[in-house]
Amino acid sequence: MDTKHLLATVTLLLLTSVVPLPGLANGDCTPRPPTVAETKAYAAAYQLFLRVVPKPPEGWTVSDSPPTAEMPTICQGTETLRRSFQRGFSREGDRQARDDQAVQAYADMAKRQQATAAANQAQIDAIDAKVNALSAQVQQAVADQRFGDIEGLSQQMDALIQQRAALSGYDQLDAQSEQIEAEHSRDAHATFVLWFEVPRNEPQTGEAYRTSAGQAYLSAYEDKGNPRHDVHVYFAGAPEQARVQVTGAPERVRALLDAANLEAIAAFR
Repeated sequence: MDTKHLLATVTLLLLTSVVPLPGLANGDCTPRPPTVAETKAYAAAYQLFLRVVPKPPEGWTVSDSPPTAEMPTICQGTETLRRSFQRGFSREGDRQARDDQAVQAYADMAKRQQATAAANQAQIDAIDAKVNALSAQVQQAVADQRFGDIEGLSQQMDALIQQRAALSGYDQLDAQSEQIEAEHSRDAHATFVLWFEVPRNEPQTGEAYRTSAGQAYLSAYEDKGNPRHDVHVYFAGAPEQARVQVTGAPERVRALLDAANLEAIAAFR
């Protein structure tokens, strides 16, 4: 793995998720002016976002999307404006050190793979010879129209290729890369998203979360070693619900959720 590939991989880790702006499914959009009710609802929701979004931890920077209360484009045929707001958090103080550590980790991974392959080169060569022989048998079976023999020969080749991957150290690369990515991004980035959506017909599953905020339910998911937490906050008698999603390291997720003013969300109309 060369340095250019390593740096490209690390750069991808620095990208954060973006909530898409409303639009038509096929990407075409004929703008239309917002109604008075839409303008009022959007402004109120944006002010709510500013009240409930957590402040950045000390030493972290933030980036809001959208950066202002200006309404996004509304397309013809869009009857309901989807209001969504996001704040990204980034720990900048040791970014260069974390990037350098990730690059070194990828370089070490490549060296381990090469050492594994070198140590098992004799077995790898023997497998290559067997695969080549089987490949010749497959070609002959095709020429002879013995199509029933091809599946069995292909299965033998697949088994040998898997053995080769293990002897070469390639079978561990995906898991090791995910671990490097998780360590590089752990407690370095976090995202707080608030948006409004039509309530689901089925009851929301998950554990009750901060019941003083009203009806709120928490679900957690793993994503390459880092959690993503969804909190659905329901409005009693209102036609929509709010959904808060926070991503980041486990301690950071809980801290950001606890700092969010979910009570204000539950009381929002």
